[in-house]
Amino acid sequence: MTDQIADHYERLAPSYDDHWTYDPEYVRQFSRAITGALRLTPSDAIADIGCGTGLYTRQIAEDVQPRRPVLCVDPSTAMLDRVPALSSLRPVLASAEDVASGRVSLPDPGPLDAIVVKEAIHHVADRAATIRGLAGLLSDHGRLLVVMLPTTIPHPLFAAAHDRFEELQPDPAEIEEALAAAGLRTSLTHRTFHVAVDRERYVRMLESRYMSVLGEFSDDELAEGVAQFKHAYREDPVLRFDDHFVFLKGSVTRA
Repeated sequence: MTDQIADHYERLAPSYDDHWTYDPEYVRQFSRAITGALRLTPSDAIADIGCGTGLYTRQIAEDVQPRRPVLCVDPSTAMLDRVPALSSLRPVLASAEDVASGRVSLPDPGPLDAIVVKEAIHHVADRAATIRGLAGLLSDHGRLLVVMLPTTIPHPLFAAAHDRFEELQPDPAEIEEALAAAGLRTSLTHRTFHVAVDRERYVRMLESRYMSVLGEFSDDELAEGVAQFKHAYREDPVLRFDDHFVFLKGSVTRA
């Protein structure tokens, strides 16, 4: 993770969870989609790589009731500091690359049955090597799920933000190829979550740079973009759009 991205999450951490409280059902539905895709059970050893504040991890733990704490892995101290102090969650300060390469050892030395990487793979420089390393941590029935946005999104952003997102977002096909190259049996599904958010609240989300792509803009550039957004959506008190995601799963095939 670059210094720019690290600074972005340090600034975002205090308000991160607040951005999603407008619709708690969104978080529940998303977390349960992850649980279903990975077919999680209480006996699974689970890691959430790039967990942030654990907003989704805590719902997964509540639903699955795992016998071992879910490992909440994130490189941002500010984000991890906001993971709830629950016996079902165990924070680990590390990046995906740290864990995949073995530079940081996980507190439970045994293999993992399920790994989720939600909206974090685009921050990884060497994605193929990182996926290969994570795959090597899986048990004989292990599953690795990468959740990511497609290369174009319908979010109500300003034009420059859409352009920059498309420049930075990796192609899901690249990730599927990396999962297959790591020796995993792959599957790809699409999930859609409906969003309805008050326009003024969304303005505050933009100003807080709730998406990492917004961290690519200076204060002046962001202010200009927000002004463009306000003009474009001046007649829409509530913004409604579909949040599309790609769920890429790799499953261990060895006997």
